Amino acid sequence: MEFINEYIGLSINASSDIDRSFCETTENNLYINLNFGLFANDCLFDLAEENYLIGIRIAKSYMEKYDEPFEIVIEKQSICCNTQSKLLEIIKCDLQGVQRKIFIESSILYLLYQSQKNNFIFQADCNSCSVLNRPIDMQKMQNARQFILDNLSNSLTIPIVAGFVGTNQCYLKKGFKEVYHQTIFEFIQENRMIKARYMLQQDDSNISQIADRVGYSSLSSFSQSYKNYFGITPTDQIKQTIANDNR
Repeated sequence: MEFINEYIGLSINASSDIDRSFCETTENNLYINLNFGLFANDCLFDLAEENYLIGIRIAKSYMEKYDEPFEIVIEKQSICCNTQSKLLEIIKCDLQGVQRKIFIESSILYLLYQSQKNNFIFQADCNSCSVLNRPIDMQKMQNARQFILDNLSNSLTIPIVAGFVGTNQCYLKKGFKEVYHQTIFEFIQENRMIKARYMLQQDDSNISQIADRVGYSSLSSFSQSYKNYFGITPTDQIKQTIANDNR
C-alpha cells in the first residue's frame, strides 16, 4: 500500500477476479475503506483489456476536521463515468513527490464524495457523463457513423468499429445511442436496407449482387431482413418498381 499521508493509503492491482466495475464501502473503528473494481468489458474508457482493483483506506480521524459527522453508506454499487474517469486518472498518474500526494489526496476525497452520492437512481441519470458534453468523444461517435456508412458492404461488428475510432465497445455503444438515438445495429440495418432498396429500384438490379453489396453473405438472410424491414421481399420490390415504371 502506498501511504499518501498519515491518514490515507492507496493500493492499485491488476486483477482477473472481477466480472464488473463496482464500488464497495466498508468501515471499522479506525478506517473507512473504499474498494473499486474497473472491469475492461464494462468500463466506459479503454483499459487495454486490463482489469483493476483499487483500494483506498482513510483514517476516520482525518474526517474530524470537518466538525460534522460523516455518515457512510455501506452498499456495493455500480460506478458512473465520472468515477471511472477519476480512477483511471489515479491509475495513470505519473506525478512524483508532493505533487503526486496532493493530486492523489484530492482525487480520493472526490471518490469518497462520489461513493456516498452515487446510488442506483443517480447512476441511471448521470447527465454529467453525457458524451454530448465532450467534443472529443462526440468526434469519435461521428467518426464511427461515417466508418459504418463507408463500409456497409463489409463485415461490421462493434469490436471492429470500436477499434477504428479508438474507444472501447461499451463506451461506443452508450455514446452512439446517446448521440444518434438508435443502437449501432439499428443504424447499420437501417442504412443497409435503404441502400438495398435504392439499388433494387434500378434497372440492372441483381438481388444476389445487391445482398453482397450491403454486407450479406447469405441471400436468404438478406431477403428475410428486407422483408422484415419493408414488409415485402426484394423480388416483390423489383416487381413493384417495374409496375410503377410501366404506368
